[in-house]
Formats: sequence, structure tokens, C-alpha cells
Amino acid sequence: MFQPKQISTMAMFIAFNVAIGGFVHIIKLPIYLDAIGTIVAAVMLGLVPAIVVGVFSFVLAAALISPVYIWFSGTQAVIAIVVYLAARHLMIFRSAWRVVPSGILLGVITGIASAPIIVYLFGGVAGSGRDLITAGLISTGDQIYKAVLLSGAASEPVDKLLQMLIAFAVLRGLPKRALTPFANPVLERNNLL
Repeated sequence: MFQPKQISTMAMFIAFNVAIGGFVHIIKLPIYLDAIGTIVAAVMLGLVPAIVVGVFSFVLAAALISPVYIWFSGTQAVIAIVVYLAARHLMIFRSAWRVVPSGILLGVITGIASAPIIVYLFGGVAGSGRDLITAGLISTGDQIYKAVLLSGAASEPVDKLLQMLIAFAVLRGLPKRALTPFANPVLERNNLL
């Protein structure tokens, strides 16, 4: 199903997601930075490989960092789908000015996708730096679901914007000869080849 060069590149993106996500998890930042590999894979390799990268990243992170990650593997799939469709149809990686609103919108979408998991499975606390924001909102009298949504609205757009900008810098920084073996319509439409 996948060519050897795709498999090795997917493994590299999985390792990247786990390493950065693990570091951020350890220092408890209110952001995640654990989907940069998924974002780059969506543009470089396509939709299915990007979903594989995202889901397997969180399966591995659940085994190595925290079992909580497994419950958010669906959010990684959402990231892959949204980025792939936006890059394919809106050419969001043509310029940083296109990446900015896309990153913010991706944050809103993933915040909404993750909120029910955080509330119903974890009671509003999923073991990240974002929990500090949630706790602060709950202490002001907000209901737990509203507090989780608001903490997501505060952290997710910033997180996904940073990740999209980093992915943009990676894609723009790679020499064309590194991207040529992965030639596809998304790379072409975003002027990356």
C-alpha cells in the first residue's frame, strides 16, 4: 500500500510528533505541538499517510508518555483531514498569510473535537498545561463543559497556529529535491515543487 520511502518518512514524522509532544507534556505548557509531523505529512504524503502518522503518533505516545494520548488519536485524524483539504483546495501553504487564518481555524475545530473527550472521559482534566486554564475558569463558576471549551478556545488556536507556521517553515525550508520524490497535486498547488 505504501512505498518504502513513504513508510520511512511516515516513521520519521511519527517520531517527531512523539518527541516534541513528549517534551511539551513533560514541561506542562498549555500548548501541545504534537501534530507538526501530521501537518507536514498531509501536504507531502497525502491524506491517508497523514492520518496514519497522526493516529500512530498517539498510539505510540500513549505507550511511552501517557495513556491519555490514545483517546485523542481521532483529533489527529481530524487535523490530517482539515489540513489536507485546506492545502488541496485553498492552497494554504502558498504564503504565511494563508497559514495564519488556517491555523486559527484548525485550532477552533480541534478544540471542539477534543472537548467532549476531555469532559466526559477525563472530567475536564486531561493532564496537560491547558488544565490550569480550565481550573481557573471552573473556579470562577463556569460549568465544566464551558470551561473546557473556553480553555480550548484560548490554547488550541495558538497551538495550531504555531504548528501550522512551523510546518510551513519546514515545507518552505526543504530543498525541492527532497520534496520531488513525493510529487503530488497538493505540493504543486502550494508552489512547493
